[in-house]
Amino acid sequence: EIDNCYHRAAEGRAPKIEKQIQSKGPGITERERREIIENAEKEKSPEQNLFEKYLERRGQSNFLAKLYLARHLAIICLSSIPISYLSAYYARQRQNEFTCALGEPPDISSYVELKLRVNCKLPAVQLQRIMAAVDIALLCTMNLIILVNLLHLFVVRKSNFVFDKLHKVGIKTRRRWQKSQFCDINILAMFC
Repeated sequence: EIDNCYHRAAEGRAPKIEKQIQSKGPGITERERREIIENAEKEKSPEQNLFEKYLERRGQSNFLAKLYLARHLAIICLSSIPISYLSAYYARQRQNEFTCALGEPPDISSYVELKLRVNCKLPAVQLQRIMAAVDIALLCTMNLIILVNLLHLFVVRKSNFVFDKLHKVGIKTRRRWQKSQFCDINILAMFC
């Protein structure tokens, strides 16, 4: 609701700013343009002021960003435990075939020819190896997705993408928030 109020107020103000800029003609300087925008910012509605103060507070805070980063790093660290266990299991359980002596007489001194050597197979071992490989692949894929998401959110993105959604935010506040991507406003905007 705050977002809707903000947009209604900003959209009502935007045509006034454009008319004032166009009335100056094509020879308007950057300084005059900024003065017009700054004067319009002074005439903001209470909803706009409330919303911009909220954005400013969230833009300067990084508690949610730290919490989000810590949660994802904890998931990666904790998932390394089953990955290492399953990898060790997969590496150790290579052989599922063995030979066993069937029909061995109770007397050990009997003829060797009476012993029957049979190849035996344990299908459950092979099935468990396949399940371990699938689990390892899924956990590694999940960790890769988490890492790509974190890199995209905190490293690749060059500006706070909240301004793509709220393009009518004033120039002063926009400059103030574009310095760091590691802020709560990016985390909140991700779930909008």
